[in-house]
Amino acid sequence: MTSSVIDVLRPFNICIGVGAYFTWKVVYALFLSPLRKVPGSFWNRVSIIPGLIHDIRGSEREFMIKNYEKYGTIFVMEPYKVGLCDYNDCMVILGSHAFLKDLHYSQVDFIEQNTFLTRDPEMNRIRRRQIGPALAPRNLRNMEPSIFAAGVQQLMEKWDKTIAESSEGKAHICYFYDFSLMTFDIISSLGFGQEHRSLTTGDRKVVEWVRQSFTLMFMQMITPLIKRRPFKQIFAGSLYNSVEKFIAFGSKAIEQRKMELEASEGTNKPKDILQSFVDAEDPESRIRMTSSQVTAETIISLLAGADTSSNTLSWTLHLLLLHPKYLRQVKKEVRSAFEYGHLIIFSEAKEKLPFLEACIYESMRLRPVSGNLPRVIPRGGVVLQEHFIPEGHTCSVGVSIANINASTWKRPYVFYPKRFIGNDANKRKLLTFSAGVRVCPGRHLAWLEMLTTLANILNSYDFEIPNDALFTPHRRDKRNQPVIMPHTTAITCAPRFPERDCVVIVSKRKL
Repeated sequence: MTSSVIDVLRPFNICIGVGAYFTWKVVYALFLSPLRKVPGSFWNRVSIIPGLIHDIRGSEREFMIKNYEKYGTIFVMEPYKVGLCDYNDCMVILGSHAFLKDLHYSQVDFIEQNTFLTRDPEMNRIRRRQIGPALAPRNLRNMEPSIFAAGVQQLMEKWDKTIAESSEGKAHICYFYDFSLMTFDIISSLGFGQEHRSLTTGDRKVVEWVRQSFTLMFMQMITPLIKRRPFKQIFAGSLYNSVEKFIAFGSKAIEQRKMELEASEGTNKPKDILQSFVDAEDPESRIRMTSSQVTAETIISLLAGADTSSNTLSWTLHLLLLHPKYLRQVKKEVRSAFEYGHLIIFSEAKEKLPFLEACIYESMRLRPVSGNLPRVIPRGGVVLQEHFIPEGHTCSVGVSIANINASTWKRPYVFYPKRFIGNDANKRKLLTFSAGVRVCPGRHLAWLEMLTTLANILNSYDFEIPNDALFTPHRRDKRNQPVIMPHTTAITCAPRFPERDCVVIVSKRKL
């Protein structure tokens, strides 16, 4: 090693170099950066570390709310990134393909590009035209018997059995895990052409594959080094093995379906998502999806769809338990409209249960399962709230704070479902399913699952909070609102300690 290199590596010289670099970052952030006039903390301006720490800890929502409450509806999140929660500005970003998804999405390489991950606007348009009919209300009506069999009917069979086996006619249920397994079973049955009953059989193979795929996706998004050796083998070898098995499972299901169709000469096609994806064709380009593309879309439907629906179910039931007045009101609505034992289908629930629907909307407002939606500023830049954001910078649409923005929502931290009764304008302002050109394609399936599940269990069961529960209507926060159980956010927002906080006493409804 030469003397000049040795001199550079001396501790004093290293300190001088680090100090000079940090000084430059401070000078640039405070005096030269195009974002210097955008409100924000000093540390957010000079480093990505504060945001990264919150991403890793799953406290992204708290990070966003803290910045919103201190700096307002636009603020610096990182040296080249701003957070945004004004509804009109959010719609500017979400309403145009010009604002591409940021590079984090392209970091995921274990699965073929799909509707969720693609940054290519043209591919997004084609794929949405291909899969849109499969997830449209008309097609979902044909799938409703399968959705009910794998979903709320299976759930109620399990609860009935558990209650029957108890000595007091009551059972302690962790609704988070039951809702999760139920929604996995629904999408697995529809997407892989096989009957899945993990909720009642205990077979958690697909569930574990989904969890591991989620984990790998999150790791690749925030730490791309995980894709390279030796980090891949050391830190994620088992995850990659599980994902490969998951993809092979999906590919096998598609080939099996094609063989069955060939043998039957295309007669009596099954009514499920898998068949709809196999048949899907873009009406403009006449392009059909390849088998690997069908696999990717099926898996991403399971990844994105199962957790979002089940988490929303959990948050809605939790919030109703914390607000007994509204729980009584929604039970009265359901039980006045339907006899005990009647299986409530979606069209009936949609027509006769406006307050239950409003409770789900309010739950999605207070605890949206989707997190930030980062988008890249296009050529020419954009002006947001009188601040010019140059091209190449990132603007993150903060769904969690847009849904509690005081300029959009009255009493934003209060669980008040009535704000959505007869108010379509408020429903449109809710960004939980995203909006514009990137609106969630699976939202109709999610609504079918959520509305019918809650309608049927509220019609059939009574719920009590256990005596040892930490979160009750009487435990209040600084705003005198019931304290909501803690959460964690990776790809979706979920209860942090479900085995502790999502336990409820369930009994058959008193007639």
